[in-house]
Amino acid sequence: MPLSDHEQQLLDQLEKQLRSEDPRFARNISETQAAATGPGFSAKRFVLGILIALAGLAATILAISLVSSSVWWIALGVVGFGLMVTGMYWAFSRPGHVHTTQTDSRNANSKSSSKGNSGFMSRMEDRWEKRQRGE
Repeated sequence: MPLSDHEQQLLDQLEKQLRSEDPRFARNISETQAAATGPGFSAKRFVLGILIALAGLAATILAISLVSSSVWWIALGVVGFGLMVTGMYWAFSRPGHVHTTQTDSRNANSKSSSKGNSGFMSRMEDRWEKRQRGE
């Protein structure tokens, strides 16, 4: 459901206020959203993944229907199931490794910092209290 004009104006005002009060936090949020969206959706990758999954489904159904005539059809069923799983993974995963690289660099930065989570939380609480007092 789309936002009303009034709600959109309020959201824009909140965003401007956030950017003016804490530009570093706003920049971090923007970078996080850009990393989460990644390189985007690939229609070619989706179609290819669905076709692979359908081929796996057909192989599995064929193997199930012919398993009584030979035991080797069980192997075809296993391969067909593997194709289904691989195809669905391929269809719904994002192309590229941008997200994992950025996550690794964030983990390296967090490990190199000397303060733990409690230090971070106390800094956040201090900043919140300063904002409430108007400092």
